[in-house]
Amino acid sequence: MRNTMALGILVIFVLAGVAFAGTSGPAPIPNPPSFVLSSNLTTLCKGNTNLVPITVTNLGDTNPSVGLTTLNGTTMQYLELSVSNTKSISFAGNGTEYISGVRPFNSAQVLLPVFVASNASLISSVQVSITYYYLQYYSDTETRNLTFEVKTCPSSLSVQILPKTLTSGTIQNVSVNLTNTGNSTLQSVYMHLSMPSVDGAVIGTSQSELASMAPGSSYTINTSVFVSRNASIESFPFNTTVTFYQNHRLQQVSNSTSMIPIGGIKLNPSGITLSPASTTPGSIFSISFVLTDLGTAGASATMASAVLPEGFTSFGSNPVYIGDIAADTQSPVTVTLVTGNQTRPGKYTIPIVINYLNSLRQNVSTTMNVTVNVGAAGPSAFNASSPGARAYRASGGSGLMIGVIAVMVIIIAVLAYLLIKERGKSRGHSR
Repeated sequence: MRNTMALGILVIFVLAGVAFAGTSGPAPIPNPPSFVLSSNLTTLCKGNTNLVPITVTNLGDTNPSVGLTTLNGTTMQYLELSVSNTKSISFAGNGTEYISGVRPFNSAQVLLPVFVASNASLISSVQVSITYYYLQYYSDTETRNLTFEVKTCPSSLSVQILPKTLTSGTIQNVSVNLTNTGNSTLQSVYMHLSMPSVDGAVIGTSQSELASMAPGSSYTINTSVFVSRNASIESFPFNTTVTFYQNHRLQQVSNSTSMIPIGGIKLNPSGITLSPASTTPGSIFSISFVLTDLGTAGASATMASAVLPEGFTSFGSNPVYIGDIAADTQSPVTVTLVTGNQTRPGKYTIPIVINYLNSLRQNVSTTMNVTVNVGAAGPSAFNASSPGARAYRASGGSGLMIGVIAVMVIIIAVLAYLLIKERGKSRGHSR
């Protein structure tokens, strides 16, 4: 029986839960005026400050009391209205709006500035607290719920963030552009930038202020951000919050742009060696080096190609396919070329372009320059005009073939030496 009574009382509170009231004053306390709160606004906009019109209607009093009363009712005096802050809806004004009085069977309206968060539910309630006086000595405080539909509305301020792809473990520049897309001037524009601490930090300018923005005008702020090596694998939010006044109304725009982190790839060429050290016209030579990925992610489908100046041709494949290079690993590379018969002695610069795919399968390239010294042709040089070369072309003679084999042996020896040397350096650094 006791549990049944408790349950009944609880149901009564739930059914009446749209209002919470409390009265005060000298005893006995007369009944407060009956009233209702209503709004002709049905929709609130996410990420914005909404001016909500609240109408207070005094329904009169069924038990009139002596004092400041009118026929069949009591006047509501010195009304104070505010919004109880919730997780997704908060009061955006000075805290309280006032109405001097509402006579029985009359209404008065006030505008309550309410900010609605971007993650607000599609149907949300606004708790409006009202405190007023009646019959001089008495006061009443009640809370009423008003329910609204919440949706995403077009904003008069657009926010664009570039780039949307950032390299983890590095400091990079980010550009934030604001554009007034409305028909009126925006006043006192204040912008604040932030990102989750686990993903990195804004280490450059994180806030900015503008006195005004005319319709159609734009403003860009450039800042620097650090992206952690442990940033979220798929994406992380870069948050922009902008507050401003439009037609004397406080507005707020919240933008959360998804940034995509990618692992940093840093291919470092070392141990660049020419074999032989100086080439001659009509001769074969090779450029050997070791590629080390000093970044945080591996490069895939890596290739090295020589950009050949006049007087040089490739021997074998160009570009040379290297394949995948994981982070903190090395790969030896050899590009074999031929010096033309008519190439004049001197120093030549041959660019070697390294192409690879990053973790987003984007093609990235880097270039290193190699200086090649071409000497004068000697009697012992293997060139296109030597008897051995003519015999090879005419009858498959072995002179040039022996020279090629000798060069290949040298190349293999050089690559082995470079790789052992680079691994030795890596072990020395790890100690």
